[in-house]
Amino acid sequence: MGIKESIVKLFGQQEQVNVQEVEQQARDFISKEYQTFLQEGYLEEEKGFLQWYRKTALFAQKTLKLKAPPSMASSINQQLMVTDLDINADQVLSLTVLSLIVGLAVTVPFLLIKDTSVIFLPFLPIAFAYFLFTYPAYLAAITKIKASDETVKVILYMIIYLRLNPQVEGAIRFAAAHSRGPIGRDLKKIIWDLQIRRYVTVNQAISSKITKWLLWDKEFVESMNLIQALSLETSETARERTLDKTLTYILDSTYEKMKEYSRNLRTPIMLIHTMGITFPIMGLVMFPMISIFLHKDVNPYYLIVGYIGILPLFNYFYLRRTISKRPGAFAYPDISHHPDLPPEGKFAMMIGGKKYFISVLPVALIVGFFVMIPGIAYFISFANQYFAIAGTPDFLDQWKTILKNQYDHALDFSIYSLSVVWGISVGLIIYFYGTSFQRVKIRDDIKAIEDEFQIGLFRLGDVLQSGIPVETALEETLEKYRQYKLESSPMYPFFQTILKNIKEMGMTLKRAVFDKNYGVMIRYPSMLIYDIMQVLVSASEKSSVILSTAARTISSFLLKTKNVENLLKEMLDEVAAAISLQSNFIAPFIAGIVAAMATFIIQLLQRIAEFLASIESVFNLQGSFVQGGTLKFGELLGMIKIEEVIPATIFQLVVGIYMIETVVVLAYFLNGIKNGFDKTTRNLYIGKSLMIGLVFYSIVLIVGLFISGLLFPTLGSPGEIGGIFGAQ
Repeated sequence: MGIKESIVKLFGQQEQVNVQEVEQQARDFISKEYQTFLQEGYLEEEKGFLQWYRKTALFAQKTLKLKAPPSMASSINQQLMVTDLDINADQVLSLTVLSLIVGLAVTVPFLLIKDTSVIFLPFLPIAFAYFLFTYPAYLAAITKIKASDETVKVILYMIIYLRLNPQVEGAIRFAAAHSRGPIGRDLKKIIWDLQIRRYVTVNQAISSKITKWLLWDKEFVESMNLIQALSLETSETARERTLDKTLTYILDSTYEKMKEYSRNLRTPIMLIHTMGITFPIMGLVMFPMISIFLHKDVNPYYLIVGYIGILPLFNYFYLRRTISKRPGAFAYPDISHHPDLPPEGKFAMMIGGKKYFISVLPVALIVGFFVMIPGIAYFISFANQYFAIAGTPDFLDQWKTILKNQYDHALDFSIYSLSVVWGISVGLIIYFYGTSFQRVKIRDDIKAIEDEFQIGLFRLGDVLQSGIPVETALEETLEKYRQYKLESSPMYPFFQTILKNIKEMGMTLKRAVFDKNYGVMIRYPSMLIYDIMQVLVSASEKSSVILSTAARTISSFLLKTKNVENLLKEMLDEVAAAISLQSNFIAPFIAGIVAAMATFIIQLLQRIAEFLASIESVFNLQGSFVQGGTLKFGELLGMIKIEEVIPATIFQLVVGIYMIETVVVLAYFLNGIKNGFDKTTRNLYIGKSLMIGLVFYSIVLIVGLFISGLLFPTLGSPGEIGGIFGAQ
């Protein structure tokens, strides 16, 4: 967003002001800090797809100059207000129509080609135009999730601050300083508006955001209203009651919204399980029959493109839209300040006592390629073999022999297709797991500390209640930990380090906690703990009794949030377990069974054809065998053409790739249910699910092919059949 747009957003439309004059006034008026804030606040809008979407929408409006109908404009503009995307409904409509016109102009000429494969091309620009038209709604849903994920944290921070300092502006400042999502951005904007005197009172500044916040989260607005009402309370008891009511209200509303979302998940889960996974995978078993009996009407390779291209994309977008409806719950700990955090896309490795950061992507590509080498070499050889015999007179006979050999030794040839499937999977596992496992471990460690923190605060506050000094209170608290054999608790070394800094290094409580070289926060890089310790240190400067009250109050608030968080996890556990079962076992199992069953069916049809050929040879059957002479025996044999079937290795490769895509999409859905759009946990779920699913799929496929290979000797070979009939 440029400076001019910033001025317009802050002060409204100017009356015929020269652009250069506006920019000069802006440079003179806006501080460097505020310009930095504007750049940070709208950073997402200026990069990637959002940047392309906004610029293309502006271009489309200048080109077509379309006007959206009032009802459509009202709905789209409301969505755009939620996202802060700096365009309007007319521009969105113009972009949709322009993309449709350009897309149809490009694809329609292909319809002149007389091929069934191009019939579906016009649907692609229609689908893309629909995506562009609904993108504001989708982006608004994501923004609401991000805002809702912040609500509990923001309200908690404000309540903690207000418990010790009854000043709403200070509470907003404290919450804004430690929030990075949409609500935190708006809180920063409120502080700036107050500083530049755009609004005189904090209530006026808050009111300027109410319209947008109502679209985000109505319960958050109600909580803010309760906080603003604190100025009317005259007694300390009434203030405490209001603060407690505010936190309880936002927690209860979060729980109710998540409970409703959990109930509504039943339909998407059933739909994706049946229509998106089970039926399509079971339909794969029809591919061999289609290639044999309907090869002139339906090209099976078009179906393959649909399976490994179109269907997974449909599942992905459907599930992504389902996730976008998830209400916010609780944000994960901020690990960006952890000293051991590896950079994005890398993992840490200790070599010779020194830490090195290794890029995951090159490692994943190299390992995946080496695993795929046998499969790649085979498919290159197979392709060369096909092209070598393609122009020969006896091509069909040679090709039939090659395919027959593949299906007769399907178990042996499956090693090559599995090699490619394993290579793709191993590469993805290394990338997704490698970029996330260390980050998730750091996050889990910080989460464990935060979970214990509220208990430790309560114990410390209980000791401080008698009015003893902080140093003595820490000693008594540590003695209680030792008395109950709780030295393994992460809070024991936390208090121990603070006490050591105070006694041995002569530090104040503030320095013992926040000192850059020796402070306890170096070892506990949790933003939640850091923020709370700031409040507690501030309270300790007044008296130990106030510090005790603050510690016990904060502990009580944290305990309430923890209880609701546990209830939400229990609520989603059943849904998450069902999705996890599908991704880890059901989808790989069905895919392995289908790949083995399709091979079995081809082998069975092949043996039937050989059996009928033996009968015809033994009895010299040349006439018709149905009433009316409409079908001859030889013509029946001609219907079963092994040379028209999909090669076994290619079919197994298609099923394997579809299995990989299905597991990835389901793991993405599982993470979305539990954690929203969190990237770190998403990568971890994908890596783990692929690891389990790949092993399970391989075992099922190999066992299925082995069993099918054992069944056919009981049918007998053509020579044996001929010998039987000859003897008779």
